[in-house]
Amino acid sequence: MPQGPQLLDFSVDEVAEQLTLIDLELFSKVRLYECLGSVWSQRDRPGAAGASPTVRATVAQFNTVTGCVLGSVLGAPGLAAPQRAQRLEKWIRIAQRCRELRNFSSLRAILSALQSNPIYRLKRSWGAVSREPLSTFRKLSQIFSDENNHLSSREILFQEEATEGSQEEDNTPGSLPSKPPPGPVPYLGTFLTDLVMLDTALPDMLEV
Repeated sequence: MPQGPQLLDFSVDEVAEQLTLIDLELFSKVRLYECLGSVWSQRDRPGAAGASPTVRATVAQFNTVTGCVLGSVLGAPGLAAPQRAQRLEKWIRIAQRCRELRNFSSLRAILSALQSNPIYRLKRSWGAVSREPLSTFRKLSQIFSDENNHLSSREILFQEEATEGSQEEDNTPGSLPSKPPPGPVPYLGTFLTDLVMLDTALPDMLEV
């Protein structure tokens, strides 16, 4: 039985733009109160399976993207190092396109997969990656550096927000403009962690 097209059969632009369309829709539906630390931190408690559904949807999409990267690089047995390197290079190009589209959610998901131990330890495959995509991968990875509480990613996001509305939108249904969309799609994980930490650190009641 013939198999349908695989994700990496599509062009870099097609994959990155479709990921961005999905992430844009999910982010636009997020209910702000579901992000509160007092709400999100209770998600794993008994009976809370349906809590924070809009935030859970973004997390599920993030995990799906990460799984796609892992599956495409690791799931095909018998691939030689040069073939795996080609797949690594394509995901790096998709990540770069997500960065250009200001989609930090899928960008982070792709980088998380590429930096995971199962992929990172493919020394021969990484050794076959061309110099330019390897340099791009390193630069993109710096965006989500752990230094100074993810200061780099926060500063970049604030800079992107400052440019919101400066580009004209293409109103064609199901398509993205050739220029970056008017607003970034953030990686929610950083901010969810912040809010949970604030909820833990700050008292619920203050003495007057």
